[in-house]
Amino acid sequence: MIAPDSRDYQYQLTTGSNSEFRATDSRSPSNTSCCSSNKGFSCCGAVSTFLSSAGVCFLVLGYTLLGAVTFMTLEGQEVQRSNEELGQDKLRLKTVEKLWSITEDLNILYKDNWTRLAEQEVLRFQDCLVKKYISTPAGKHNNHVWSFPSSFLYSLTLITTIAGYGSISPRTPWGRIVTIVYALIGIPLMLVYLSTVGDTMARHFRKFYSKLSRNSTPPEKSPKQDPALSKSVIANHIHADQKIGQNERYQHDEKLCSINGGHSNHYNELYRQRVPLLITLSIVLGYISGGAFLFNKLENWTFLEGSYFCFTSLGTIGFGELIPGSAESGEELSIFVSSAYILIGMAIIAMCFNLVQDETVLLVRKLSLWMRKEDKVGEDESESIAMSVVSS
Repeated sequence: MIAPDSRDYQYQLTTGSNSEFRATDSRSPSNTSCCSSNKGFSCCGAVSTFLSSAGVCFLVLGYTLLGAVTFMTLEGQEVQRSNEELGQDKLRLKTVEKLWSITEDLNILYKDNWTRLAEQEVLRFQDCLVKKYISTPAGKHNNHVWSFPSSFLYSLTLITTIAGYGSISPRTPWGRIVTIVYALIGIPLMLVYLSTVGDTMARHFRKFYSKLSRNSTPPEKSPKQDPALSKSVIANHIHADQKIGQNERYQHDEKLCSINGGHSNHYNELYRQRVPLLITLSIVLGYISGGAFLFNKLENWTFLEGSYFCFTSLGTIGFGELIPGSAESGEELSIFVSSAYILIGMAIIAMCFNLVQDETVLLVRKLSLWMRKEDKVGEDESESIAMSVVSS
């Protein structure tokens, strides 16, 4: 064990409703330089986090644009080819010729006989047309046009794991192969996007909410911390002080100084502004309501239909009853707006999950502390009963 030098810390644990941990150093300049360096590291960390988040956003956007161009090239010509494969014109002309031959075969035109034979021929024409329509790859979704906006939306639904919007599906073998490869690469990329951007947005929203809380409430002398957290910090520091050398101990003391100063990432991990669940839920409901109002203007959907579409899209369900771009006017604009809405909305959902996670962790921590307290009370009662029995 290394003997304490002139840089000894005094530890204080204030008990009560607001437990706090305070570490003081007799050398105040050291504390000042420590906190100043931590400010610089915090600024550099914020810049690097912003650049990484922006880079991931541009990467996802570029990957989606690449997918849109690829699928438009592969599937765009297949629609015209599939319509020709149906042979509607040839089948119609053949049916008309048969009807004329029936008329010629009947020297005397009897209405009942001609009607019966013509009806049989028309039914045969309908059966042939339906069979060709079903057997052709375009039979299921013949109305879909692979334009650039629709291809962009299809690429986005692939990497976001949305089930699909009705008529959007590849028909060519190469289109299906590219879909598999594109999804295998794009889904992990989307997970990185949600993790990085969601965490960054949650961190900035905590800071924004912290400023609002500070402006609306009187300033406190020190931030509130859980008693268990303060005790664990003290125990870890004392345990580390017994095992490490002077140089390592000085680095450890700098971390402890940053906890007292409140300007480092280490402190931000220990103390993060809590955002109430009601505010998080209000963000989600507000975004869905805004999307419902937006699609009411673009697609002439009702508020319920717009809310249903927004919820199923952000929840990556995507049943496909409501398809953006189905309106007669503004098809391309509607598809691009819906794509941007989904991409931004999923980042907001990831941010809300991050905020809810903090509340869940805090709730579990309080529950575990309460259970430990109850167990300790039970042990004390058992010991008192045992002592009373022995004394009697």
